[in-house]
This record gives sequence, structure tokens and C-alpha cells, in this order.
Amino acid sequence: MKNVARLILSLLLGVLVVGTLSAIVIKDRPTAQSNGSAVVIRWTTVDETGVQKFEILRRSGLSGEFSTIGTVNQLKGNNSAYEFTDSDVFKSAGGFYQYKIRIIDSQNNVSETEAVSVSHVSSAAKRTWGSIKAMFR
Repeated sequence: MKNVARLILSLLLGVLVVGTLSAIVIKDRPTAQSNGSAVVIRWTTVDETGVQKFEILRRSGLSGEFSTIGTVNQLKGNNSAYEFTDSDVFKSAGGFYQYKIRIIDSQNNVSETEAVSVSHVSSAAKRTWGSIKAMFR
């Protein structure tokens, strides 16, 4: 019976530690801002001790699964600012997107920030020009 109680306590502590990892690593919440041709996601860290990488996740709308759209492997160290540009949104006419930052530490523990939302409107001219450029790549 003691072993079961210890196991449950260990699991609860593990969930608590993983759940608070993003609060310890990332200061405040990430931000997401549309600039007309892309969405820029920014976040600032407090303590990156043990962090292996950050993954940027996106979904369209308010429901559905988040997909990984990018990874930051080269960490800058404590108290650093990061920026990721989601250029793939220019292909769409626009919409409502949500982003999260996934934190993966050296032990492969995973934690995610709260979702941040952004409304993105891409101009038809930019989408057309982007399609023309893509044909010649």
C-alpha cells in the first residue's frame, strides 16, 4: 500500500513540475501579431536551465489539433527574447489562428504555454505574388 501511495505522489509531483515548467521558463505569455504577410510570434525566457528546444505550434480556429510549424534549437540563454515568423499563413485568405510554444527539456519532459490568438488577413496581391514566386523556385 505504501508503494502505491508513493507512486501516486510521484506522479502528481511529476505532473505539477511539468505543468509549471512553462511558467518557470517563459516570462508572461507569448504574443502573436499579424503584419499582413505573416504572423510573428514572440516570447521571452526567464530561466532556460535544462531546456533542449522550443517548438512552435499552430491551429486554425478555436478547435482541433495543434500542429508543429517550427523549432528553435539554438537557445540564447536566460532572459532572452525569441521571435518566430509564420510565413505559411500568407497562402491563406486569412483567418483566426492560435499559437503555443512547446518547451522540451533535456529529459524529454514536455510543457506548453497557453494558446495565444491572432486574426490574420492576407491581401490577394501578396498571395498571388507569393504563388508566382513559388512557381520559379
